[in-house]
Amino acid sequence: MSNKKFIKGAFILAIAGLTAKFLGMFFKIPLQRLIHDEGMGIFGLPYPIYTVLLTISIIGFPAAISKLISEKIAVGNTMAANKIFRVSFFMLLGIGLFTSLFFYLNANRIINLLNWPQETYYSIIGLSFAPFFVAIMSAFRGYFQGLQLMTPTAISQIVEQMGRVFIGVGLAYFYISKGTGYAAGAASFGATIGAFLGTIVLLGYYLKYKSRTPFTNIENKTKQDSTYTIIKKILWIAFPITIGAILSSVMGLIDSIIVHSSLIGSGYTAEGATILYGRLTGKAVTLMNVPLTLSMAMAASLVPAISESFSKRNFNELREKATVGIKITIMMALPAAIGLSLLSHEIIHLLWGKGEAGGDILRILAFNVLFISIAQTMTSILQGIGNVYIPVRNLVIGVIVKLIISHLLLSTYLNIIGTVIGTMAGYMVIMLLNYYELKRLIELRIEFKETIIKPIFATTTMALLVFIAFKLSLYYIKVESIATLISIVIGIAYYAILIYLIGGKYITKGKSLFYK
Repeated sequence: MSNKKFIKGAFILAIAGLTAKFLGMFFKIPLQRLIHDEGMGIFGLPYPIYTVLLTISIIGFPAAISKLISEKIAVGNTMAANKIFRVSFFMLLGIGLFTSLFFYLNANRIINLLNWPQETYYSIIGLSFAPFFVAIMSAFRGYFQGLQLMTPTAISQIVEQMGRVFIGVGLAYFYISKGTGYAAGAASFGATIGAFLGTIVLLGYYLKYKSRTPFTNIENKTKQDSTYTIIKKILWIAFPITIGAILSSVMGLIDSIIVHSSLIGSGYTAEGATILYGRLTGKAVTLMNVPLTLSMAMAASLVPAISESFSKRNFNELREKATVGIKITIMMALPAAIGLSLLSHEIIHLLWGKGEAGGDILRILAFNVLFISIAQTMTSILQGIGNVYIPVRNLVIGVIVKLIISHLLLSTYLNIIGTVIGTMAGYMVIMLLNYYELKRLIELRIEFKETIIKPIFATTTMALLVFIAFKLSLYYIKVESIATLISIVIGIAYYAILIYLIGGKYITKGKSLFYK
């Protein structure tokens, strides 16, 4: 797989992911204006637990299913591929049902254990049956990805988010008269409805594809893998990926567990602590997650590209793909981080309204875009060369660092900023540990000028231009929202042109970006 091929794959995944992410972001904007920061805190508290539970059925299993199915399709054995899908479908169906029932039946226990506001009950109930449908979607998505058919996944993601946005916000408006807790719960139910609609889309694609596909079996039936063997293979591949994804979700779970109680312990009222948490999760984290979609797409595209080179034992090609992937990640993540930080208050005012708070949190949290993005890309490289447990170990270390620093800083004058610094420190440690392992395993060395100096130069000049453009636009137009939009457009255009002139040609021409 050439550099251009995996870059194109990353681009396709990024477009679909960004579309879904922007739909998700526009879900939170009207919702925040409706239920405000306290309501967003009630809405957001259950999500880290929900994400951890959901990760089991989302992350590891689709990758394992797609790998096993693609192996069978490669030799023309569609019968075996469909058997893998059927077994994995019922596995995930059981996992999804268990997760939903656990969430639904333990809502009050979770609230009492974590000392959350009682109104959070409605948000938990609204979310509780989403895992059932998401698990089913995961089976279908793994199946189609194994067939290298990406359209069903992309369409289902968009439909899922559209259902969440329109139905979730619509229900919130309908129930706001009954109180903020009811409205937050109704909005959470939008996730369940969205997952249901996404499942319907994938089921439709599956029935359409199945009716057109001949079932062949080039192997003797006695050589077919048994159900037990298929389950064992799926679990063996999925387990380390799932554990790593769970540990990533634990970063947010730690905040959900310790932030609210720590802020109350340091003198905040329950309402004040919930408002601060709502600003963190409802605004800052929402905006930070938008550029992270690009690095997730790069990570997903890199795994097969790296695996291909590794299986051929072509380490020069492997190192080149790895360094190209890291360079593109830095080129995307660095300007996103600086731009979000520079215009943190203005972007929040643009999206949520003049005078809305949360810019101070985003100004610091924005830098984590860079650390998370690089860590994700390096994790995908390690997975591509078969070292799936090393990223898990590094994540464990990062989670411990995050927990310690967040706990120490939350009770200081930094309050909510303390947990932001803890999260950044955790991902920085993960990034450095991943880089150390890549140097040790494949002798990866980053060419400093091409990979670091040029993106820094381009980002610095972009930031200066954005600052000047914003000040001039605000001076002449007098409207902050328009000035913000103008400066963002100018910054993106300038950076895209400059980075191509000083660095983009190295990617399109396939020039090596590493040295030995």
